[in-house]
Amino acid sequence: MNRRDFMLQATLSAAAISGLPLAGLGKPEKSKMKRIGLTTVVFRNRFALTKPKNQELENELTLLSTPEYFADRFGVHNVEMWTNHFESTGKSYLKEIKKSLHKHHCNLINLQSEGKFDPSDPLEENRLKAVMEVKNWIDIAKNLQAQSLRVKSMKKSYTHAVLSLKEITSYAKSKGIRVLIENHNDLFSDYTTHISTIKDIPSDNIGLLADFGNYSSNTVRFESLKHIAPYTKLVSAKTKDFTDQMAHSAYDFQRCIRIFEDQGYQGIYSCEQWGKANPNYDYEKITDWMIENIKENI
Repeated sequence: MNRRDFMLQATLSAAAISGLPLAGLGKPEKSKMKRIGLTTVVFRNRFALTKPKNQELENELTLLSTPEYFADRFGVHNVEMWTNHFESTGKSYLKEIKKSLHKHHCNLINLQSEGKFDPSDPLEENRLKAVMEVKNWIDIAKNLQAQSLRVKSMKKSYTHAVLSLKEITSYAKSKGIRVLIENHNDLFSDYTTHISTIKDIPSDNIGLLADFGNYSSNTVRFESLKHIAPYTKLVSAKTKDFTDQMAHSAYDFQRCIRIFEDQGYQGIYSCEQWGKANPNYDYEKITDWMIENIKENI
């Protein structure tokens, strides 16, 4: 018996004796990996378009090389792409991305869209420009066979956000794309406002995206996650700051996962990291840490 089998047998025996539930045990590795995703945001320092200006570009990544890298290095086939990493939106470029995803058996679970304008802007000219920006990304999501698109942060007016989202969701539905609203350090980091979008926008192709990191305190974080979990269609399993000993110091990451599991969430946890810029961080190790901690709790 190898060490892994021995440890598993010991755990099973101890659980049987104590009568404790076997949380996370008994589920095959492959099954767990189907519920884990990874966003290009984690490796933003390796993309020419998002690397720090004062930093040399090393081990460059592109959206064309991402599917192979995620699949081979991490065993992750659920890919999330940040629109800031698109070098082009031309047909030939999108065709190459789609080809790379298919070749490496990857699913594009979400586009994290950005734009110059805010869909919640009370100034009608700017609001309409924001809606058009989102629609353009919906067209790209459709082209790439993405499952969903996350709308950029909205910081100005909830009334105008709803007005824009009604138009956006209607357009997205015609393209077969789900619209996700994130608590993005904006209007929707208040969970009551976040949930209100589900009630105020009568469409079956809208859902919430829950980001672990985008709250003002742990008290607000854990309470908010409990409330939004039933409406969540994708989780951004975000980490922030780590100690030199690779301990996540910002908040209890595992507790965040357990909140969703306890609420019956069956969707994907997409790994993300966004904290203070630290040149000493090894983002591959951070990603390994996130994947292992998710697997331990689902």
